[in-house]
Amino acid sequence: MKKFLMAAMVLVLVATATFAHFQMIYTPDVFIAEDEGSKIDLELIWTHPGGGTHDSIPEPLSMNMAEPKQFGVWNKGNFTDLTDQLEKFDFIHGDRTATSYRMNYRLRGMGDFMFTLQPGPYFEAAEDIYITQCSKIIVNRAGLPTDWAEETGMLAEVVPLVWPMNLYEGSTFRGIIMMNGKPVPNAEIEVEYLNKKAFKGAFNDDVPVYDFGGESPAMGFATNENGEFSFSFPWPGWWGFVALMEGDPIDGTDHEVGAAIFMKVENSPIK
Repeated sequence: MKKFLMAAMVLVLVATATFAHFQMIYTPDVFIAEDEGSKIDLELIWTHPGGGTHDSIPEPLSMNMAEPKQFGVWNKGNFTDLTDQLEKFDFIHGDRTATSYRMNYRLRGMGDFMFTLQPGPYFEAAEDIYITQCSKIIVNRAGLPTDWAEETGMLAEVVPLVWPMNLYEGSTFRGIIMMNGKPVPNAEIEVEYLNKKAFKGAFNDDVPVYDFGGESPAMGFATNENGEFSFSFPWPGWWGFVALMEGDPIDGTDHEVGAAIFMKVENSPIK
């Protein structure tokens, strides 16, 4: 009951099918100690983190990604373009596959490594709309905060207002939604929780799975007049936020622009 009341203070909780599209950048660990190996695996997956339906129309948990326009990493103020190092692969979960992208990256030095993705637009036939979700994930090596709060210049992005490391159930994340370099007031935000049971072992990490007995619940709210939002994590696992805005039409077709971020939340150290 305590966890539910805490969650209800910061979100609208709807016990129905989860929200749908989310541009995930996944890596098993977001904090790498200085004495650990410096190589990490990254997977770019266009998916439904919490369940497999959208607008009551059954569809695969993951969709075929359009070719990324740009993928790269920021560290200590410098940007490295990694787009040409991406490898296309079939993301497999159960009997389903989806065209996705991946790569192996070596973390050189310390600090925050902020990976950012500007994907190609995806056409959602069920809604007759194009969707472009600019996404990021922040990985830290050796505990030195550096780039986590920097703007990247993407079309849309979530800029953290607190360092997204050492997040535990009960802790609060704060961020600001930007589009074309300006804060977006009253932007609709969807909260996504990765229901790993729905993916049949497709992800390999030590984050516990919260058992919903099916699809994870849908959650959402809006930014304030300054484009800011906050969220307290009611349970551990992988969490994502995506703000949805109206973009310029593509060939006369409506275009939804999203700003997404993905983060790992650990078990509370206090019991």
